[in-house]
Amino acid sequence: MQEITDFLSFKTFISSYMLFVFYYLGAVVVPMIAYIFAKKIYKYPKETIKNTLPLDYKIKIAVFSIILFIFMEILWRMMFEFLLAFLQMRDALVL
Repeated sequence: MQEITDFLSFKTFISSYMLFVFYYLGAVVVPMIAYIFAKKIYKYPKETIKNTLPLDYKIKIAVFSIILFIFMEILWRMMFEFLLAFLQMRDALVL
């Protein structure tokens, strides 16, 4: 009963627990959904792109996309690490 009272009176924060949920949603689920939508969007112009672009441009685009994806994942991770560090500092100061 005390846990529910602490939760409702904001003595116990759920942000540190929810950060893990949102991190994995953003790191795993969002890229999958983006890939599915991108595949649907480029379904029809796929043949035009395939016939128009030379192979070296396709390789450059693929490498750039992979590098951009890794860069965005690293930034996403760093943002959540800073948020967790902030919450840990807050917990240490409150005690």
